[in-house]
Amino acid sequence: MNLGCRWQRIGLVVMLALAASVHARPSVVVSIHPHFDVVRQVAGEHADVVRVLPPGASPHTFDPTPRDVGRIARADLVVLNGALDLWLRELVEASGSRAIIVELIADERVQSIMREAFPELVGVDAGGAVVGFNPHVWLDPLIMREVASLVAEALSDLDPANALAYAAGAERVRDDLLDLHEELAELLEPLAGAAFVPFHDAWPYFAARYGLDLVVEIEPFPGREPSPAYLRYALDEIASSGAVAIFSEAQLNRRPAQVVADEAGVRLLELDPLGGLAGRESYQETLRHNAEVLLEGLR
Repeated sequence: MNLGCRWQRIGLVVMLALAASVHARPSVVVSIHPHFDVVRQVAGEHADVVRVLPPGASPHTFDPTPRDVGRIARADLVVLNGALDLWLRELVEASGSRAIIVELIADERVQSIMREAFPELVGVDAGGAVVGFNPHVWLDPLIMREVASLVAEALSDLDPANALAYAAGAERVRDDLLDLHEELAELLEPLAGAAFVPFHDAWPYFAARYGLDLVVEIEPFPGREPSPAYLRYALDEIASSGAVAIFSEAQLNRRPAQVVADEAGVRLLELDPLGGLAGRESYQETLRHNAEVLLEGLR
């Protein structure tokens, strides 16, 4: 090979490497599975999206690993719930990451739905900002439609070359989640007003959206077993409400719920607020699964 050809080939390799670095896919780190799944549905093949909290774990009891810190340090974008995963914000700061942080609950579109759809569940300060809210917003698919749009905008800022693809991904997800909401509303209509006793306080938005009467939670502080006095109170509430079932959760200790179910003489079934497990890998599959469990337990 003559010297001119060799330099041409080297130059081509360098140009390809530079092009690859310029157009490298954004690295996105997301805390919990429901947000992660919506982010990856929006991003498609154009971003590398990883989840910190593994399936089956609870954000209330999770302990991040050094590998998690390494992922966060290399991230371009970090997507937070904003309340349930403050540990992730702390890891971003500790890792020295320069990632853009998207805090979903702080977004005005998300807060607007919370104010308008669930005024009895949130407080509002003098400036109109939502305060004193429950962080489990992902269990309302209409809120998650706004999350899809928010994520697409953040990805487009990072990767303008694929902005149209992100916008199309968000529109596809928004349409799908609207269909999901309508499907769930029809499916759960027979349960309107039914007494609902979940394991912990993950379900107020879901219950309010679909007409369930959330009576009491079995474990008011996730990861901490309820006191005997609270269990007596919960049993009284279950008896007076006429509840026919209570619900444990896949990520938390089942024993307190089993004790209450046995004492109250009602059925015990299991809900899954996070998903990511076999048969409910997608956000949509997870909500459909929970609706079917509720129908089985309460109809």
